[in-house]
Amino acid sequence: MNSSSSDQEKQQLIVWLVLWAAFQGGIFTIYHFVAGPAPAQSSVLEPTLWLVGIAPFLVSVIIRFLVMPRLKSIAFALPCFIVGVGLAEFSCFLGIFFFPSHQRDLFILSAIGIFQFIPFYAPRYFKSEA
Repeated sequence: MNSSSSDQEKQQLIVWLVLWAAFQGGIFTIYHFVAGPAPAQSSVLEPTLWLVGIAPFLVSVIIRFLVMPRLKSIAFALPCFIVGVGLAEFSCFLGIFFFPSHQRDLFILSAIGIFQFIPFYAPRYFKSEA
């Protein structure tokens, strides 16, 4: 029975790793193929408004380092993982579509935001389910 439990934990970890890798690789693919060249100058409406693009990244950091460590169940941890990664990715989309003069900055934040969710901490949620 211990072997079966260990196999199930490995399978669950693989799911987390595949999701994380898909998001991490996807952000580079999206940026490469969708983002156009950045304009030479910022638009008039963009001087500080582009900082709104940082908000999803900051929320993802809060989810990763303040919310997820307190969770005890995979039933809550996996959705938080997906929401946190999605919010980090959203910063890149804001840069590409709404703040093109800052798309590289927001892409870098997005890539860092997704990287912080690498699921090396995930096995602790699997053990609490047994």
